Amino acid sequence: MSTNEKPNTIVLINGLWMTARSWEHWVERYTQKGYKVIARSWPGMEGDIDELRRNPSKDIGKLGITEIVDHYEAIVRAQDSPPIIMGHSFGGLFTQILLDRGLGAAGVAIDSAPVKGILILPFSTIKRAVSRRCRTRSTTTTSLR
Repeated sequence: MSTNEKPNTIVLINGLWMTARSWEHWVERYTQKGYKVIARSWPGMEGDIDELRRNPSKDIGKLGITEIVDHYEAIVRAQDSPPIIMGHSFGGLFTQILLDRGLGAAGVAIDSAPVKGILILPFSTIKRAVSRRCRTRSTTTTSLR
């Protein structure tokens, strides 16, 4: 894909306790805009949601992050060109892992689950860090003028 060519495929990854059906309106929207959109559920969670609720697969309990990410890696690698990868919640974490593996043209992580070792920061800590960063940028920008 050349640097001027935009990706024509979007791969959507659902979060925990969801299936690809959660993306149905997104699929419709991006398809209407001319994209090829792929929304597939995690391995073992394909099919009718009501049937999954009535008869959950024993294999679902054995799924780990590696198996799920490998599943989506195969989908991404099967595309003619690197797609945009978009995930919600755990799907956002999987998106980040796929990008870290060098896959995809771009990634969007919506309300991503945190990676191991990252704790949620209290709002006051975030506010102080942003404020400090803005003051540093203002000083740097001013000194460069």
